Amino acid sequence: MAEEAKRKKVGLALSGGFIRATAQIGVIEVLEENGIPIDLISGCSSGAAIGAAYAAGTLPMMKKRLSEGSRRDYWQVIFQPTIPRHGLLKGERSRKFFEEFVGDKHFIQLNKQVLMTATDLRSMEEVIIEEGLVSTGIQACTAVPGIFVPVTINNQILVDGANLNMIPSKVLYARGADYVIAVDVSRQPNLITRSIANFRRLFRRQAAAEKFTKSHETLNTFQLMARTFRLSTTQIKNLYHNAYPYDALITPDVSRVRRTSVSLVDFCIREGRLAALEALPKIKRDLGL
Repeated sequence: MAEEAKRKKVGLALSGGFIRATAQIGVIEVLEENGIPIDLISGCSSGAAIGAAYAAGTLPMMKKRLSEGSRRDYWQVIFQPTIPRHGLLKGERSRKFFEEFVGDKHFIQLNKQVLMTATDLRSMEEVIIEEGLVSTGIQACTAVPGIFVPVTINNQILVDGANLNMIPSKVLYARGADYVIAVDVSRQPNLITRSIANFRRLFRRQAAAEKFTKSHETLNTFQLMARTFRLSTTQIKNLYHNAYPYDALITPDVSRVRRTSVSLVDFCIREGRLAALEALPKIKRDLGL
């Protein structure tokens, strides 16, 4: 008990990346196999789904499901058209898919503390989801604006949090983590987005936020996409790992994997394992293991 009290409290921050996020399964496997204690987890976008399955004890089940899934399986989960007012796809099948791994659990029922990051399109601010149904939280974190219908929680219109917080490490320190392991499987913003960002100023983003906060009308698809575009081009620094604090960074070599490359899940997991093994000596040394 004395040794347990002395050790550092470790947080794991998982970025978004859709199929590339499966590399995080390999990372977690290596950390577990080598006795690296993980006390709390934060996740952005698809990283939230991986983190939730880990905290629910069903990561091996998720790994098997994703490894064996066909392109048709993925499309059946994703493709659920709706009247294009708030988004093109409902996202209900997506939530049902996540329920395979987290069931009807609430956050408080998970084996580890999980914090999910989303974006509120009313206030244009980051939101931390840490209570309620886990599957609903994942649905909100993975709702790509303009594509999936946003998830409304407590009068907040929630979508994918990647534009504001690609690697949610700061919240881990805020919740008591002494040591944070960040896993980045994101891709660099495209040239057009980077170019536009160079001509913008951060105060314009703040002015936009204040303007949008005053509006309480129902947002249509075009408004959602416009707000997302504004976020991504004014907060571009948030799309790079050097914008976040961490003690150890693991970057699996999956940058060439497309979002929809479902046949490369096993490849991503292997790359995640390799990257974690490379970072392991530093992590063990830092934690005194």
